[in-house]
Amino acid sequence: MNLNIPNACAASTFVVALGMPMLAVGDPTSLLTTDLEGMEGMEANVVLFEEEPGKVYERHIHPGHVFVYVLEGTIQADVEGQEPQRASAGEVIHERPDQPMVGRVIGDEGARFLVFQIGPKGEDIMVFQPE
Repeated sequence: MNLNIPNACAASTFVVALGMPMLAVGDPTSLLTTDLEGMEGMEANVVLFEEEPGKVYERHIHPGHVFVYVLEGTIQADVEGQEPQRASAGEVIHERPDQPMVGRVIGDEGARFLVFQIGPKGEDIMVFQPE
């Protein structure tokens, strides 16, 4: 199963643009999708996630570079073959393309984080890959 953030969040973006309340926890909100001038076939995406405690993103890859900036709470990225990376409010994790990983929210408070992705235009930013 693929998560296509830009398409899945079109309605969310419309609601935010109208100044209406943001969606409930667990609904990612696409804040920006734009072509990158001088980088043919590439785009940037900025997506806000608000997740409950214990949320797990099963084994997946990212086709492009992903930078995760934590606004609240703590998250962990378990990249295969590497030590787990944790980030709390004010910290950033860099996830390289095509590396299988599992992401999770750590602690009892949930987490809010921004995902900045630079990758191939029109591709899903997260591609689930069961073992």
